[in-house]
Amino acid sequence: MQTKLAYVSPEGTFLTKASSCINLNHTLRSEVMHLRTFVYEEGQGLVTDVSLTDLATKIGQTGVTFWIDFPRPEVAEVQKMGELFNLHPLAIEDLINQQYRPKIDTYDNGLMIVLRDADVDRIQKSLSALELDLFLGRNFLITVHAERMECIEVARARLNGSAARILGRGPDYLAHTIIDLLVDDNLQLLSWLDEEINELEEAIFSHPDKAALQHATKLRKNIIYLQRVLGPQLELIRRLSGDDLPFIKKSLRVYFRDVYDNLARINDLVFTYREMISTDMAIHQALVSNKLNEIMKTLTIIATIFLPLTFIASIYGMNFDVMPELRAPLGYPVVLGVMALLGGLMSWWFKRRGWFE
Repeated sequence: MQTKLAYVSPEGTFLTKASSCINLNHTLRSEVMHLRTFVYEEGQGLVTDVSLTDLATKIGQTGVTFWIDFPRPEVAEVQKMGELFNLHPLAIEDLINQQYRPKIDTYDNGLMIVLRDADVDRIQKSLSALELDLFLGRNFLITVHAERMECIEVARARLNGSAARILGRGPDYLAHTIIDLLVDDNLQLLSWLDEEINELEEAIFSHPDKAALQHATKLRKNIIYLQRVLGPQLELIRRLSGDDLPFIKKSLRVYFRDVYDNLARINDLVFTYREMISTDMAIHQALVSNKLNEIMKTLTIIATIFLPLTFIASIYGMNFDVMPELRAPLGYPVVLGVMALLGGLMSWWFKRRGWFE
């Protein structure tokens, strides 16, 4: 029977192809897996890079906890691991295909958790947030991600140093550790946004030009995208901290509640930054309008001063023969003096009224 499956190319692009059902026993012997395995056994400690054959022999044992991490997964790898741990076909499909939105799905043998990591570097490059898929079972945790993620690498480092404290407390505690690290990564967003807004405000008040407005518009667009990522994720972690979900011990809910509080604070600050950006854009518009008004006021003052001078010049520019002033010996300097005096008096009056300020 042929089934429609998706796979990930080396470039990280999700494609689709037809694949027949995989014979697990054959693939265990013949194919090299691009994954990282961690097995913690009570009394034995942590063992890494365990082969699928050894994993298959330990799955049914008590006191054994597994973490399988898929960096840049391929469909065959996820399929094999799905069969090994008896994952639901829909869960395997979610692990293979990008979901775009955080969610939790409950299955008979585990929880499917989809998260997104809003990384500063990717946002600056206008790239979408990285997706992290977790399948949490009774004694195992499977993580899938298309690129290197800081929260996974830090969790690995901690695991190597204190496996008993993390995996020894169950895969749900490991899942909490990874999610907590992912949320902590978002704290970098606050520092980045704070710096960007400070630079924007300096640019707006020093040079409120088109470049400052473009910077504000791009920053506001990034903040709106962050809200689209963090908003659904906040509700997801609230469920982990409050709902009676299977495969998560009640004693861990208080830890997830702490993660929820941190993410809620980040989400609130991002909303505040969005309001600040809107205010900065309004200030920019007001400064530009004020600058335009200053220019118009200056031009109006100049036009007002030259209005009576133009009137005088237009009178003596008429081509009538009978104009006694035209033949006066001092007519020309007198008219110029009157025009200068009139312009000076008007400038003094405008300055006294504060129109030049």
